[in-house]
Amino acid sequence: MLSEELLESVMHHEGFRANAYQDSEGIWTIGYGTNLQVLEITKELASQWMLKKLEENAAEVDAIEGISHISSARRDILIEMAYNLGIKGLRKFRNTLNFIRASAYEKAAAEMLDSKWATQVGIRADHLAERMRLG
Repeated sequence: MLSEELLESVMHHEGFRANAYQDSEGIWTIGYGTNLQVLEITKELASQWMLKKLEENAAEVDAIEGISHISSARRDILIEMAYNLGIKGLRKFRNTLNFIRASAYEKAAAEMLDSKWATQVGIRADHLAERMRLG
């Protein structure tokens, strides 16, 4: 069992950093001095991180004005896009979002596919666009 004194000492000396940074040796680090270059995580931890981020993305998507009428399937597509692109990246899909606001889902899907993102993610974009069309 680890002592409280040890935990407090490491936390004090390492300091907490929520964002990745390069330490004095140029090694990418996060948290309380965790070396990201050698970090391995479990599938369970990765799933927990994913779920947390998806919940955050869902709240951000729900805050987009004018889309509260969409089906849960189409909402899921936007949440997945926000997960992949970040909410700022999703918000750059202005035409797509405007077509969604107008319930013009064929056009929204076409706009999704007519993007740099679609060329980067390939079949993922095809799948999401098809789901956008079908709802």
